Amino acid sequence: MIRSVAINTGKYLKNEVADFNDSNLFILSEIPEDILNKKQFPLARIDDLQTVPETYASNQKFTEISGCQINVWVETNQELENLKNQIEEVLSTHQIECFFIQSDFDNEYQVHRLIMRCQKINYLRRI
Repeated sequence: MIRSVAINTGKYLKNEVADFNDSNLFILSEIPEDILNKKQFPLARIDDLQTVPETYASNQKFTEISGCQINVWVETNQELENLKNQIEEVLSTHQIECFFIQSDFDNEYQVHRLIMRCQKINYLRRI
């Protein structure tokens, strides 16, 4: 079982959100500077968040919570809202919960940035 929710999230977004593909979605890697400078948006980067320690029941490991951060850069507020809604819908379909959502304006590249932190509870053993 792959416990990295970042890898799975990237696969879900590539398959289910039309705006993302291998050329503009970066999973566990930095976006190359030349791609940022071309200003061809949307762009997305998905990073792992630290795994929360396991939960134990009856001396057996029961669950662990793994998370990821999704950073999306788009040109307009409308694109930002549309992608946010699409991403939330895809994640909820796969039982991945968004617990932090923030948007701001990136002055360096003159684009809007969406930050979403998500988590998934992995059941390792059923009681």
